[in-house]
Amino acid sequence: MENQELPRRALNLSLAIYRVTAIFPQGEVLVGQLRELGNEIAGDLAEENFADVENKINRLKIYFAVAKAQNWVKPMNWSILDFEYYKLQREVVFGYRESTRIGNLANKHELDESENIMSHNIEQVKKPAVLKPVKPSHSGLSERQLKITEALGKSAAVKMSDLIPL
Repeated sequence: MENQELPRRALNLSLAIYRVTAIFPQGEVLVGQLRELGNEIAGDLAEENFADVENKINRLKIYFAVAKAQNWVKPMNWSILDFEYYKLQREVVFGYRESTRIGNLANKHELDESENIMSHNIEQVKKPAVLKPVKPSHSGLSERQLKITEALGKSAAVKMSDLIPL
């Protein structure tokens, strides 16, 4: 991924988890689990390993719910983290599906090309369409339209005021 926005955002969210869990009681197991999972998500995004990120974010949200129930910090902190990870998850899932869709389209295109190869390796070349000039037929034109086309044929530039009396 040329854009390092997702790994950077995941790192910032991981650091936010560290700040929020610093308030937890000493020796709480949930602190380590939250921090480790946040770091894994950031690492997976940095390595462009998108396959497991969605499941890890779902697990992290469950940990957020458990931590919120413990009531050690304000619930608003967990709500913000939950929402930010939700947005990150949507972007990762959309990007992953889009990249695999593009990859599948490229593979399909390669297969289509291989099916078009003939045994004698001659490409079928289609002739480009040639537009033929159409001669205006004066049948069906009113007298005024005929006068206007005649005036246009005589000179390249015609003013609208010259056409009104016709």
